[in-house]
Amino acid sequence: MDVISLLPFGPIGFEEMVRVQKAREAEVKAGGRDALFLLEHRDVITSGRNASLADLRTGRDELARLGVELVTADRGGKLTFHGPGQLVAYPVLNLSPGMCDIRRYVRLLEESLILTVGRFGIEAGRSPVKERWSSVWVGNDKLAAIGIHLSRWVTTHGAALNVHTDLARFSLFVPCGITDGGVTSMQRILGPLTPTIFDVAETFVSSFCDVFSREPRRLAADEIHEQLEATTARSI
Repeated sequence: MDVISLLPFGPIGFEEMVRVQKAREAEVKAGGRDALFLLEHRDVITSGRNASLADLRTGRDELARLGVELVTADRGGKLTFHGPGQLVAYPVLNLSPGMCDIRRYVRLLEESLILTVGRFGIEAGRSPVKERWSSVWVGNDKLAAIGIHLSRWVTTHGAALNVHTDLARFSLFVPCGITDGGVTSMQRILGPLTPTIFDVAETFVSSFCDVFSREPRRLAADEIHEQLEATTARSI
């Protein structure tokens, strides 16, 4: 599996990463290598397939004033936020033939996140509330969100872990449609002991590869540049 960290490039636009994922999805469907993209996004609220814009607590003009995009995503789930300080992981994996089970895939993603934050001393887990499946919680606060897309058993989208995210952004909408739960971050829990997003990313790669039995191949910066340039050229 290729591990492609875009963190050194700074926050990336959501729609740009959709194009990057789609290009890699096509390669994986054609027999290419699986990939794991790691990045931060610029401020954006994404609306999943089950979302209702009634969950927005502010108008589009105010979002624009705040510099927060609002975009539609072809993942499952409702409204969520991505922004700087949040580790976003987009696995592009071929689950066929050995793991054609959506629920199992989501559970393994959760396990990867739980192991990751556990290595920094945070005791996180799945919520016992039935409606809150597909996420990672600390008490009554969500620490990481999951939203995926599958096409011919190849995955896109993935998980978002709040490291030192601006949690005030989540007050702009009802996160994931859940009105009786909060949102937290590693920084809120750990304070000055919060690791860097780069350290969290490295730990996540280790946890993910353990859970999914993958052997990571980390792409060098020049290889990443080549892939991004090729993707941009194909999308024009």
